[in-house]
Amino acid sequence: MTMKNDHQQIGELLLAAYESGALWGASNAAWPLPAGVERGDEAHLAFLTLVYAISGGREPAQLWAAARATFAADPELFAPHFIAYAKGRELAGRLTAHKMARKTVSDSTAWQRTGQALVMRAGGSVRQLLENFGFDGAALLDMLQANKATFPILSGEQTAPRWLYGLAHEGAQPLTGVDRLPVPLAPAGTAALANLGLNADAVSATAFNAVAALTHHGCRQHRPDTPTCPAAPECPVASFCRYGTI
Repeated sequence: MTMKNDHQQIGELLLAAYESGALWGASNAAWPLPAGVERGDEAHLAFLTLVYAISGGREPAQLWAAARATFAADPELFAPHFIAYAKGRELAGRLTAHKMARKTVSDSTAWQRTGQALVMRAGGSVRQLLENFGFDGAALLDMLQANKATFPILSGEQTAPRWLYGLAHEGAQPLTGVDRLPVPLAPAGTAALANLGLNADAVSATAFNAVAALTHHGCRQHRPDTPTCPAAPECPVASFCRYGTI
């Protein structure tokens, strides 16, 4: 059984590896700024919010690179007031121009519903929405859960904590309590942690990207009929894994 101190060590090793790019090159793809914006300004916060709204199940490096290319070519697509009143068919065509939107109808609908929610509840300003709740992460999460009709995308179980953490981390907003917000794991993520002796179906927002990178780039290399994972030689937590040694 994995002991409590092992649990802490696994977390520290994963986070350190992720932050240094040692998880098979995975890094925080949301960190680089789009051209022409400053970290934490209104344009940047809207950019982060809208891209997080369509980020579920997407490969981060491709999505965020496509989002920055889209922003450079068509910044109007990231203006909540424009989005709120745009024609859906026009949005769909423009969102796919640089392969940012993959599911044309569902992604463009999510994009527009998110812009409409920002206009309805905060005059189109992400920062104003945060200020309305005193930059309190838990209060914002509660608001999202209580207003699913207004925020159908941002209130998602995975999306909500990831978005709030992203606004604090990538968007440099003074949000409190977001580091420890729980983010549910997909079955593959739960299985990856189980192989490390950890029984968990959710992790903190701080750890989520590292666990996702481990799962996607490392654990998926293992075949069920083999005793050792081929990713083990490069895996920072292989010594804790049931498939990490021969």
